[in-house]
Amino acid sequence: MSAGTVELVTVVTVALIFDLMNGFHDGCNAVSTVIYTGALKPRIAIGLSACFNFVGPLVMGVAVAKTIGGIIAAEDATAHLVVAALLGACVWEVLTWLWALPVSSSHALVGGLLGAGLASLGPGGIVWHKVILVFASLLLSPFLGIVTGYVMMRLSRLFFSLMRMDMARADRFYRHMQIISSSWVSFSHGSNDATKVMGIIMIFLAAQHGLRVDDYVHQNGFPYWVILAAASAMGVGTFLSVKSFRLIRTLGERITKLHPINGFSAEGGGALVIQLASLFGLPVSTTHVVTSAVTGTGIASHLGGVSWKVFRAIMLAWVVTLPFCAAVAAIMYLLLNLVW
Repeated sequence: MSAGTVELVTVVTVALIFDLMNGFHDGCNAVSTVIYTGALKPRIAIGLSACFNFVGPLVMGVAVAKTIGGIIAAEDATAHLVVAALLGACVWEVLTWLWALPVSSSHALVGGLLGAGLASLGPGGIVWHKVILVFASLLLSPFLGIVTGYVMMRLSRLFFSLMRMDMARADRFYRHMQIISSSWVSFSHGSNDATKVMGIIMIFLAAQHGLRVDDYVHQNGFPYWVILAAASAMGVGTFLSVKSFRLIRTLGERITKLHPINGFSAEGGGALVIQLASLFGLPVSTTHVVTSAVTGTGIASHLGGVSWKVFRAIMLAWVVTLPFCAAVAAIMYLLLNLVW
């Protein structure tokens, strides 16, 4: 087996491990509300989420992958850079799962890329206008999540008022609607998060030909095996998230008291933001959007209905994510150069 083949296998393996961990870590985003409002049993909810996480990237295209792949000057990238970036993100995924914090895999991945990229290529190896675009989308997404969750909650309350529903009837109606909204969150999550991993793999494929990612795709097309592998790893990871009830409890219990109307409103509003971002090739954090949308539904009810202490703790973890992953990735890059 040639050195190039070994590097490719290593990059793809580590990328798919991160993708699987992403699905495992973020599977709770789609299912926490639908489980805690009683709309679906846990295993059914997670199985349905896994299916839609698999289908999402197959249907929605690779715009986000091209954006992520454009952060680094891929023509100068190495296997060490890509693997170090992924390892930096993986460490954070494991730690935050142990701490039961629903943080952003997107921030972790971008932080890892920047840390490894700076360590390997210096500031000149970073495509800064792409970084600014990514930062803008990641920064704006929580606020859009709060707004859409708030608006959807208001519209949902208006609907059941106009229909003259009592609370028991409204709960039954929105439990059924949650099956649709949670499936949409899973579909949009797969379409955005799995494609980020595709972008990482594409950096290495383009580097082997001395090309930027956009140029490589223009000349060779986007390999279907990359799409299928990333979609599969995301689906499997999501299915395994049945073991991650630590995070499901954080979203389902500790941010605000959830009724089916809250769950439907948060999922519908969050999925809308993520889906639009995927269409425009903008990497956003599903965790940011859905957690913020849940908070928005609490605000729409009354401010006292939101556990701001928990929300502040999550926000602090988000702020720490990027520099932590960047530092770990830079250290990983230096270590890989010593041992590999």
